[in-house]
Amino acid sequence: MGEWGGIMAIHDKEFDITRSLKIIERLKAQLLSDVANLFSGMLDYGKQTHGDRGDLLANIIILTYLLAKRLGIPYNTLDMKIRNKLKVGVLENTDEQEWFADLTALLRHLDGAYEKNRRS
Repeated sequence: MGEWGGIMAIHDKEFDITRSLKIIERLKAQLLSDVANLFSGMLDYGKQTHGDRGDLLANIIILTYLLAKRLGIPYNTLDMKIRNKLKVGVLENTDEQEWFADLTALLRHLDGAYEKNRRS
């Protein structure tokens, strides 16, 4: 590679880094916006429909996965970390029956989805 090829490669790498940073900033801004919209809608419960809240929560989860990917965390690693945290939460929250039931139900849901995907 000649002198100009090396300079172009450095320029391309800088462009990729800049582009990635802009995407991360956009993801962060959208994530914060959706969390703010969810919370403000919860203040005035009649303003937001059940579907609206579901859409915002789905957006938050999607944005979290996309942000993780941009930060170098593969989706399956994030899934594993979520399941591990749920398992720890189940073990640590045996005193609080409702919290324990919610964590257990979510863990079962994720484990069921994980098994279904493994068989596919």
